[in-house]
Amino acid sequence: MKTKIIVAASATALLILGGLLGVQQYISSQITSGVEREMPKASGISVSVPFADVLGNITSDSIKSVHINIESFALKENGTETSLDISASNISKAKPNLVGSLQVTVTIPASTIVESSGFDDVQIVGNTLQVSTGADGLGTASLIPKHSDSKIYFELQSFSILGNEISASSLPADLQNEIKNKSQISLTLPNGLKIESVSLSSNGLSVKMSGSNIQLSNLGSSL
Repeated sequence: MKTKIIVAASATALLILGGLLGVQQYISSQITSGVEREMPKASGISVSVPFADVLGNITSDSIKSVHINIESFALKENGTETSLDISASNISKAKPNLVGSLQVTVTIPASTIVESSGFDDVQIVGNTLQVSTGADGLGTASLIPKHSDSKIYFELQSFSILGNEISASSLPADLQNEIKNKSQISLTLPNGLKIESVSLSSNGLSVKMSGSNIQLSNLGSSL
């Protein structure tokens, strides 16, 4: 008798688990469809919803949290191909869909950064953009990414020639301004989002943005 109860309980648990997994997949597919609708330029979309949140997502009027990865997305401003990493929480089910907390990381590929930097003989080394300068490329300028409002640019961190390093503070201010103006990129940010940080790596230039109470439809139409 005890064995039958255990078997029945196990079967019931498996049915419940299977049902929750089905709901999890359904929620993910619905979010994927919404992303495709609001961001038609996006491809390679993957959505994940924490299994622990599934029951709460069913009973409440909002989705607790979701993570979205987009392999390819063309920016509205200039058509630059990027990848997007999106983390959202407290997403209302009612229209218009509002996201309580949103974090978006836009990554521009390293090859694009090198080609569009405006400098010759450029390579990414660590978290810096290194530019060969001077006769026969004997000098090397190390640039780091910076941001101001919705603008991204590179700033001279240091300069070296024949192995001797010169700090940026020792160089003319006009040189910094020239580099900034030459490398500056303007982004159109969705309402409510602000740039938190910019970083450079072998993957490219990553721009991290965040905001609260964002209307989901604004994300696709503004980026």
